[in-house]
Amino acid sequence: MGDRSGLVPVMAVSIVNGIFSPWVLVLFVLYPVWYPSWAPATTQFVYMASALILSTLTMMVSGVPAALYKRLSSTPNNMIASTIWLAGAALLAMPAVPNVLKALGLD
Repeated sequence: MGDRSGLVPVMAVSIVNGIFSPWVLVLFVLYPVWYPSWAPATTQFVYMASALILSTLTMMVSGVPAALYKRLSSTPNNMIASTIWLAGAALLAMPAVPNVLKALGLD
């Protein structure tokens, strides 16, 4: 991707999804499976690592349709690929919207 301006909104949506998604609880509960034994197993560290994993996973999975578009299109457009990537991240972040609204006091 030549133009990197589309990366910032995707990162922002991914971070919000990592922090507020209900799926972070699943990763948090399953921490004995993935969390390293040498790291401190305090609640704060495990939650931070769970949110980081979910944010990274959101960025990776939402980028797949954009990469397919760029690969399969005869004349790929960077703006369209960035829009597809952002739409994928926003779609994956939909379960986090109620928690974001609660955090903003708009419930």
